[in-house]
Amino acid sequence: MAFEIELKHIPSVRLAGLAHRGPYPTIGPIFRELAALIPEPSWVEVEGGAMIGHDDPREVAPENLRSHACFVVSEGFAMVPPLEEIRYPSGRNAVLRVKGPYTLLPDAYRWLIDEWYPNSSERHRDLAMYEVYLNDPSNTAPEDLVTEIRFPLKG
Repeated sequence: MAFEIELKHIPSVRLAGLAHRGPYPTIGPIFRELAALIPEPSWVEVEGGAMIGHDDPREVAPENLRSHACFVVSEGFAMVPPLEEIRYPSGRNAVLRVKGPYTLLPDAYRWLIDEWYPNSSERHRDLAMYEVYLNDPSNTAPEDLVTEIRFPLKG
């Protein structure tokens, strides 16, 4: 599969998340738990799903990988425990858009980290990469899912 990077300025992002420890593909139940914590009136403040992977799966054992299942939320969203507020400041990002099932994401990350980044003149900001889900897997066929992998950059 061919991948392309788009350099974009991304406005600040506010996330409501729950922590997960374990293989990244096992985060699904945490998203369901997260959704159950959002009261019905607050769904108007939810703008979509996201996931932060804090560790490199090539360097950390699968059972020790740290991540957050998140919703992108507006400033009006009331953050209540056990939800964690995570903020990404506005700035430049390398954005890799992946169309298709989530099983394509590991190859996309490998390409981004091992091929694109070392051959670019860009420098990574001290922030974890994160992915934003542009549609809902509960009502979208796997081949039609669209995910943005966002790689925060300096400058």
